[in-house]
Amino acid sequence: MTARRASLVALIAVVMMVGAGGAAGAWGSSGHRMITVAALSALPSETPGFLRDPVFAADAGEWAREPDRWRLAGAAHDALRDPFHYAYADDDGRLGGVCAFSALPPTRAGYEALLRKAGVDPDTVGYLPYAILDGWQQLAKDLVYWRADRAGLRFAHDPARLAWLEVDRRRRESQITEDIGLLAHYVGDATQPMHLSLHHDGWGDGPNPEGFTTARVHIPYEGAYVAAAVTPSAVRAAMPAPRSLARPAEQETGAWLQAQSGAWRSWYRAEKAGAFQPGDPRGVAYTAERLGTAAGMLRDVIAAAWTSSAAGQVNYPVVSIRDLEAGRADAYAVLHGVD
Repeated sequence: MTARRASLVALIAVVMMVGAGGAAGAWGSSGHRMITVAALSALPSETPGFLRDPVFAADAGEWAREPDRWRLAGAAHDALRDPFHYAYADDDGRLGGVCAFSALPPTRAGYEALLRKAGVDPDTVGYLPYAILDGWQQLAKDLVYWRADRAGLRFAHDPARLAWLEVDRRRRESQITEDIGLLAHYVGDATQPMHLSLHHDGWGDGPNPEGFTTARVHIPYEGAYVAAAVTPSAVRAAMPAPRSLARPAEQETGAWLQAQSGAWRSWYRAEKAGAFQPGDPRGVAYTAERLGTAAGMLRDVIAAAWTSSAAGQVNYPVVSIRDLEAGRADAYAVLHGVD
């Protein structure tokens, strides 16, 4: 570790001990960039090549910071979007005391109804699972339209139509850059242990049998500590092996969040043991594993979205992508619109 980095890590340790105010933010700019770039760089070869392009990955990594930068836009905006960043489970892993991540209702409305029936305000618990699901399903739809543009370019002959389809394909790729970035942000939030726990910024009130810190540790850890202590190569090395996400997105998301939901306890134990002090490799390894876990899930979700897009459809009029890719329907007419 260089003297400059050692000094910075020492400063972070001081900040973590005295605490810091402000809203919780996710992994910070460095963490979200590293998650996104690592995931896109590890996509399987059957995914479209533009997704694996380093320039595309870098752009998506910048978009991954965007949900944190939206904050303080206004009361209505923030009240709607801020709860997307977290899902505060109790010590038994239940949201609002009633729902495990593995048993989430399929829609946000169903989730809200369940929590309100238990007398719990859903906004205080958070909507992170549904932010991930929304991003996953949006990406799959984006890829359907990208396939449709490609089909149109394969079968069209008129120069004006070909020109329009090419511009539309590029426009869709630009949209996919942003949408992958936003999805990456919320997948990343889910592996920051404090985003899935009532103990989201120090232990807080109530019994504290293990004597965990009550300092405001959330932002210093996920931001400055990550930027100083973790490298992109460490995140890539910590990524799990690829998995095929064959079940419905709701089931895969719930099961994965269930697996992440106990990490708060290991984080607080590591902090108590001094793992996040300057030069301690335990904290670096722990944090790289958390970021690598997010990158692995993001990689697998993108691959699953690509696979599922082969059975998708475009809208207004509704036409299956299989018919467009087989030339049985006119992609230009469907995409450009006749109204």
